[in-house]
Amino acid sequence: MRLLTVRLVAFLWALTWWIFPGFGLIDLSVTWDPGWPVVLEASWGVFMTVLVGGSFLVVAVRPRRTAPALLTLGIALAALLVCAAAGLEPQVLGYAGVLAVQTAVLLALLRPWREPLRPVLGRPSLPLLVAAVAGAVPWLVHAGAVFADNRRDAGESIGDRTNGVDHYAVQGALALALIALPSLAAVWPRGRRHLGVSAGLSAAYLGLVSVAFPDTWAGFSPTWSVLCLAWGFAVAVLALVPPRLQLGELRGEVVEAERAL
Repeated sequence: MRLLTVRLVAFLWALTWWIFPGFGLIDLSVTWDPGWPVVLEASWGVFMTVLVGGSFLVVAVRPRRTAPALLTLGIALAALLVCAAAGLEPQVLGYAGVLAVQTAVLLALLRPWREPLRPVLGRPSLPLLVAAVAGAVPWLVHAGAVFADNRRDAGESIGDRTNGVDHYAVQGALALALIALPSLAAVWPRGRRHLGVSAGLSAAYLGLVSVAFPDTWAGFSPTWSVLCLAWGFAVAVLALVPPRLQLGELRGEVVEAERAL
């Protein structure tokens, strides 16, 4: 019965981020409507829908193997707290508070079955680590730019706020999460798939929308839009590669095969 309660609560929490008060799916639904600031809508949508709501859904589906999803929620919470300070957006603390309470409730309910949350680092995925490092500086620069826009109330000028929260601030939070998630995925085999795929899909979708609408608010240049799309796709694919097929080990197997011949 308690495990069923965990599933139901986690699914309910997911709905709160997809529909209300998170509005994740609602924002994603307008990302192809040129009447909206589509990149800002996409960044809000993937943060709320994929990183937060998607992680709660994973807890609902697999309540005995929740460490990657719970750590993703922790990273999302930390990103919201940073964006509140860096973007001078105290309104986002309401979302951070909701996320903190929801996660705490799940942790209490999961206590008999919860996996240890401390990541056990293993053999790194060198290709994924390279991708994470390559993306770190561009995402950090982008976070700084949108936080600066947020401090100038850029979202207010175009009316792009949800529950009083400027979308520029959440786009900055997403950029920070896209630094942390692939980096941890690269060195944590147990969480690699969830963290890497969540980050990769989020970045790829943001890049795709920016490619389609190059002149929209908070969008990237055409070149960086394509690079964002390619980077996200690469991160997602590398996160799905089984450890035994990582590049370094694959080369070793090829060498052994050649010696055998």
